[in-house]
Amino acid sequence: MQIDADLDGGNILVVNARRRGVAELALRDDSAAPMRQWFHFLVRAPRHERLELRIVNAGSSTFPDGWPDYRALASYDLDNWFRVPTELERGSLVIHCRPEREELYLGYFGAYPSARHEALLERADRSDRAEVVSMGESVEGRSLDLVVVGNDGPGKRRVWIIARQHPGETMSEWFVEGALSRLLDEDDPVARALLGEAVFYIVPNMNPDGSALGNFRTNAAGRDINREWLSPRPGTSPEVLAVRRMLEETDVDFFLDVHGDETAPCSFAIGCEGNPSYSHRLARLEKLFTESMADSDEGFSAEYGYGPDDPGKGDLSIANNWVGERFECLSLTLELPFKDGGDPQGGTPDRAVELGSSAMECVLESLGDLR
Repeated sequence: MQIDADLDGGNILVVNARRRGVAELALRDDSAAPMRQWFHFLVRAPRHERLELRIVNAGSSTFPDGWPDYRALASYDLDNWFRVPTELERGSLVIHCRPEREELYLGYFGAYPSARHEALLERADRSDRAEVVSMGESVEGRSLDLVVVGNDGPGKRRVWIIARQHPGETMSEWFVEGALSRLLDEDDPVARALLGEAVFYIVPNMNPDGSALGNFRTNAAGRDINREWLSPRPGTSPEVLAVRRMLEETDVDFFLDVHGDETAPCSFAIGCEGNPSYSHRLARLEKLFTESMADSDEGFSAEYGYGPDDPGKGDLSIANNWVGERFECLSLTLELPFKDGGDPQGGTPDRAVELGSSAMECVLESLGDLR
């Protein structure tokens, strides 16, 4: 058996692989920060061999409470992902599989490599409805890409969707793929209605460095960029600076920041109730959108959450709070689960794509009330 983490977004360390079919592995810290949770690697082994892969330091990961009832994701082609038996055993995450092919990819969630990202951008750029622009560069000089869908005009709403501030939360870019696929479909009546009333500004990957480096939560400078929105700096969080500049240029009526949650059994949203300028109007808009999401997708809960912030105590270094306060607009963090919630079809890339697609109907329902 061979273990290969030299992949786009790869992350795992081999501790011991001397026994046939058994390997002891370890999560690697982010490249410049002591955070570890994400894994993505390739296993090469004879077909149908029973494999036992033990991640021995899972109990000391950044979010150890995320491992109970979790099952790893596997794929033969990086397109189609499925869950495999996984158990937590005395601090080790033990993955069991019996691959039908000689190569099997495993991940904390389904990987979203740069080749798929580039293909998504190319599809958008070929469409008459969209344009791809670079807003700037990351710490290591990678392009920070923005997809603009629709044409601006009098009365048009500006809808912003950003994903992968935390690079290991790959479900967020799968969500964006579903949203973009629907918006670019010229035969879709929901897309036609949306683009008649709004322009969409979509950032599929806010953290291209962290994604390439196999980081879980930080960029190449070791910063959690979703804690940099109040005072971003060119040397450490240029990604946030670039998006903030574009937000100021375009204005924003609806902001959606898509993430992943390690412990949640469902998808849910976080609003801005702790912001100083939070109002009854914003509370009503949040309720309208989250209830619409719950009606459209059984895996979304309008009740689940972290609990409300105290009035005026919202953390303005977090994207949705900063945007909500700066523009007094509907601004939400959308959390998707790493776990499957006991549903064999739940918590997979396919489900994230479906949620991104169905969310467009909920955005449409909200447009008339945004201002």
